[in-house]
Amino acid sequence: MASYTRLGTYLLANELTVDPAGKIHRGLTLSGSSLDRHVLIRTFSEELLEAGIGARLEEANRVAGLLAGQRGFGHGYKIEGGRMPHVVCDYVQGRSLAQMLDKAKHEQIPLGVDHALSVLQSLAQSLVQLHAKGLNHGVLSPHSVWVSFEGATQILDAPFAATIHTLLPKCPIISASRAPYQGPVGTAPLQQDLFSLGAVFYELLTLERLPSLDLLAMTLNKATLKAAQDDSLVPPEILGILKRLLGVDKVFESPSVFITELERVLYDGDYSPTTFNMAFFMHTLFREENEHDTQAMKADQGADFSPFLESEPAKAKLFETGGGQNYTKYVVMGGAAVVVLVGILGYKSWADTKELNKRTAELAMAQRENAEFSARLTDINRQEQMALGKKSEGEKALKEAKTAEEKKKAQAKIDEATKQQAELQKQKIETQQQAQQAQQRAQNIAQLPVKSTPVEQKPAPQPPPSNQPSLPVAQVNPSQLPSQLPSQLPKSLPPAATAPTPAATTATAPPPTVVDAPELPPTITKRAVPSAPRLANKNFLPAELRVNEIRVTVKVFVDPQGRPLKVTIEKGVDGPFGYNDAAKQAAYESSYSPATKGGKAINGWITLDYNFGKPK
Repeated sequence: MASYTRLGTYLLANELTVDPAGKIHRGLTLSGSSLDRHVLIRTFSEELLEAGIGARLEEANRVAGLLAGQRGFGHGYKIEGGRMPHVVCDYVQGRSLAQMLDKAKHEQIPLGVDHALSVLQSLAQSLVQLHAKGLNHGVLSPHSVWVSFEGATQILDAPFAATIHTLLPKCPIISASRAPYQGPVGTAPLQQDLFSLGAVFYELLTLERLPSLDLLAMTLNKATLKAAQDDSLVPPEILGILKRLLGVDKVFESPSVFITELERVLYDGDYSPTTFNMAFFMHTLFREENEHDTQAMKADQGADFSPFLESEPAKAKLFETGGGQNYTKYVVMGGAAVVVLVGILGYKSWADTKELNKRTAELAMAQRENAEFSARLTDINRQEQMALGKKSEGEKALKEAKTAEEKKKAQAKIDEATKQQAELQKQKIETQQQAQQAQQRAQNIAQLPVKSTPVEQKPAPQPPPSNQPSLPVAQVNPSQLPSQLPSQLPKSLPPAATAPTPAATTATAPPPTVVDAPELPPTITKRAVPSAPRLANKNFLPAELRVNEIRVTVKVFVDPQGRPLKVTIEKGVDGPFGYNDAAKQAAYESSYSPATKGGKAINGWITLDYNFGKPK
């Protein structure tokens, strides 16, 4: 059950983020004893409270009024003073840009150039609107920016950002955290905001803070797209904007000049920043947080907030009786003891049920994994048969060949089939290893004891005699399951096709552990076939591509759920011919199994080759 804390006319629920300036909570307002609506609530750190921010929030009200209805900022701002001043705005499910950067770095999920440009474009538009109202931000940092799970970006601290900027001399902790985003001393307000924007953009591209000003020019020239997990240098057109934002080259004289240059890069270049791409990235990065927030908000809708409507004196009267008697007090205390006892028993029963449900889900997942491995091995066997057929055709063609050219083609066909057979054999071995690991996980899950409340249990059935053949590891005997598991558990897990059955072991032999399993790269489970682009005239192709088969090699980043999040061209066809795009599209449309380490799914890269044949 969620816990709530009263703050002025609002209730604080989940804490969404913490930064040097304070915290952002999911809050709510009430309509009677029920939920009215959700809000975002910014509370301030002790450092800011001691610096006197509570007495400086009148200006924030004026700024909030000027920004009302403008896109790129929060909406419905309300500011309350008092002992604990706070700022409230409409609720938007999301997280701060600082959290997004930290998690992308920690989870090693590529943050593409398109994502960085999407954030830059949104923040640029917001800053232009701010300066059009005669306002400035001060020091923009990733903590200032809120990114919704739907991909939209807001400068959430806009109403009070300038106020905090004036208090920085009294706030050494906040001042130190904003130092990488602070321009040179004496910088004009517009140039300071653009410098902060450039520092944020640099971090989006490299996942690193901006270096000191004396190393800035040298660092920018060597900067790589580290956030996208790409070792190539920052593209010249993007580097040009970055240098002008940071004052290394000629600064932008006005917001309109900056927007014009940014739009030229966005619309005339090879980039397509969209809110949809950003939303997909946020849902990938914060899937668990999004689900948790949604569940908590649904719980709020059914909660009874009556206790928060009662005043403290009214609560005290509950324990007072006339004539000095304390009967009511004792009755209440006894009732409370009964409620606590029932609650403990109920909680234990709930915990047991939750553990059983978890075990059921784990077994079901193991069953799905075995089915996936079985299907994958079947597909590999099918591809092996096809490769064997191609090799036989090549050998037959080689015997029947009469010219050197025909023999060369036949031999090339044999070599290609042989190479494919070797690759498939490697994939088969890796898949069999993964299948064995999944089988062992299923067995370990089934053998784990389940703690439960004492209930009448039937004696466990005797194991089968030793002279009977043992079940494959992937099969789970219902008699081996804990007696408290629900009856709807899957009775067996299908063994992976063609996977070797582990030999029966004695009782003293230690079972294999998944921890000892090697790190294995991702594998492709369903390969999409690319469509070769149609050429009006193949003579437009480079000379070496007109007579040879056209091949494109790509690298695919696969997350722990087996989803292809990023595709890069390792070796392709330069120019506007469409082969690279066709290969990337096929890579995105293919299905994958994630990389594993110690039996656990992890991020990983896989290399794929696409052969488009000779141009027609």
